[in-house]
Amino acid sequence: MKPYKTVVFLLVVFVIILDISLFFPSEGIHITDNFKLKFFSYKDIFEKDTVEYADITSIISRQEQINDSVIRDLAGLEVTDTVVGFDTVRADARKLLDNLQRIEYPPGNDEVLFPAFKSLSRLSGRKELIRILHYGDSQIEGDRITSYIRFKLQQKFGGFGVGLIPASQPYDFSFSISQTPSDNWLRYTLYGKKDTTLPHNKYGALASFCRFSPVLDSTRQASDVFTEAFVNIEPSPYSYSNTRKFQQVRIFYGNNTTPFMNEIKQGDKTVMADMYAPTDKLKVITARFNEPVGNITLRFSGHDSPDVYAISLDAPSGVAVDNIAMRGSSGLVFNKMDARHLKSMYKALNVKMFILEYGGNVVPYIEKNPKQYGVWFGRQLQFLKKLMPEVPILVIGVADMSEKVGNRYRTYTHLEQIRDAMKEATLNAGCAYWDMYEAMGGKNSMPGWVFAQPALASTDFVHFTPRGAKLIAKMFYSAFLYEYNIYMNQKGP
Repeated sequence: MKPYKTVVFLLVVFVIILDISLFFPSEGIHITDNFKLKFFSYKDIFEKDTVEYADITSIISRQEQINDSVIRDLAGLEVTDTVVGFDTVRADARKLLDNLQRIEYPPGNDEVLFPAFKSLSRLSGRKELIRILHYGDSQIEGDRITSYIRFKLQQKFGGFGVGLIPASQPYDFSFSISQTPSDNWLRYTLYGKKDTTLPHNKYGALASFCRFSPVLDSTRQASDVFTEAFVNIEPSPYSYSNTRKFQQVRIFYGNNTTPFMNEIKQGDKTVMADMYAPTDKLKVITARFNEPVGNITLRFSGHDSPDVYAISLDAPSGVAVDNIAMRGSSGLVFNKMDARHLKSMYKALNVKMFILEYGGNVVPYIEKNPKQYGVWFGRQLQFLKKLMPEVPILVIGVADMSEKVGNRYRTYTHLEQIRDAMKEATLNAGCAYWDMYEAMGGKNSMPGWVFAQPALASTDFVHFTPRGAKLIAKMFYSAFLYEYNIYMNQKGP
């Protein structure tokens, strides 16, 4: 091809591409619910990129200066630059306090978390085990974020053990426990792909349950075969020291039409074994050890499996902090469960606080009316408050998330609207709110976490790395402990 023809051809191609970029929708075209076709615009070619990534350097460096004693001192210090005697110590305190992302409360009601603080403050010297349930999406999967919060709270208030786990884990890895189930366990979840054939909605505190035989209905009878299943539990080499042991095991179950056998073994030694009668109610099997242990095996057998709602691995007293991750969930599941059954399990667990961490799964998909999520989420909060009115709720808001636009990463355009809707719904429901988005650095902060050395977030620009999860957990714990210390300064134990 002659040179001038090549030039003409390239010009024609350029004009065609430019024409397409002029008329192609900037937000892209949805091919399916989960697939969008996008094309660069003329702005990507001719206009200067004005996207600036947030600088998170100071956020990271300040965390190194914050520890439990500093937080205690900050909570007891009237930090102001107008009083006589303002000095360098107070100036440094002001910088640290400004860097602390505070928990927010409904107007005129900063005592929302006081019931939980009261329960924590009274644990010393008491033989009581209280629970904090940390619900969330894949951001907390594998015990990320929760594990650090649990470690710090148990270090301060007592307790050990990983807390609630399902009989069969849906994820390949957990930082805090090594769990090997037999292959015949079946999982039924209220989130994700729900089994619409279930004759009930009794899912329990994990919004899921496990069985070693299928759920029975009018068309399926108990098998003549005696089925066996097991769950082997041992410490994870990656866990904090507090989750490598436990002193009591509880199995929450129900909905078995025939008797089943349960055996709890520690090594070759049988700790307890018994036959359990048919029931349609929530029941609990409890085994206690004379001293903390780390390895056990639970064996089940029978013609019909019970619904195993959860297994708890705890200390006899102190605080338990449970990681309840729901991959793909937006947290809109609580009011779909049997309220009486759920309340019974919460009461049996002695729940003293809920932490709800959701929002990320709606960000890519709810562009037209992001405020609607706040309405839906608010209904969940109202349901939980009506179910357990004495238990405070603390919401952790959505993290920054980036979408790729051209060659740059930008915060989703409607993410802040979703954050605002969640916050408004939370405060209107009389609950507390911690803004993870602002704690990270706000708009376009996620790239800073991804490109940090070492990386604090993964290259999907959504999820934290283990190091980043620990950092955000430390930020949250610092904010929580700061409010607790304020309570102690005001109310005392």
